[in-house]
Amino acid sequence: MGKLLAKPLARWGDPFVKADGTIVPPDRINGGVDMTLPKMEYKDYKPSKKRTLKDLPAPVPTLNGIACVFMYTTLGLGDREIADTLRITAKQLKELRDHPAYAECFEAVTNEFININSDMINARIAAYSHDALTEIASIALAGKEERNRLRGSTYLMNAGGYGDKKNAAVAARNDLRIVIIGKGDQEVKIDGV
Repeated sequence: MGKLLAKPLARWGDPFVKADGTIVPPDRINGGVDMTLPKMEYKDYKPSKKRTLKDLPAPVPTLNGIACVFMYTTLGLGDREIADTLRITAKQLKELRDHPAYAECFEAVTNEFININSDMINARIAAYSHDALTEIASIALAGKEERNRLRGSTYLMNAGGYGDKKNAAVAARNDLRIVIIGKGDQEVKIDGV
């Protein structure tokens, strides 16, 4: 009897592959935009805040050590390997991590990643908006239930600025709302049912 070859299970986001090996592209809502996540290319990265050497939180030699310790830590190296690689003692490694500039650098890096992620989320929401609006309009115009047609119509009127301000809150109480606050703030509110 022939051997059965074990094939790995598909992971989330993997394309559908037919038995003959052809790849079926992901579905698109109403033939609209591709649903893949936008990706930031490392070559295209630009920091949100420009600095000069005098703006740095510590002297350059200290920051060079902090940068190396931070990067090696982020990559998952243990303290002994980091100390050996940088040719420093465990005490010097601890001093670098305890330095106030280490915390400030950590905060700056995490804020940059939050900013990049926020920009990608905004791009993804914008990519879905045309298809979502088309779907709401089709429900408003041809929905099977009257209450769904009314909710779709009310949403479209409110989104266009023509709805009744008092009734808008009542009509939208079961809707998902995502509010993204300005570029400088990091707060993202999501209200749902």
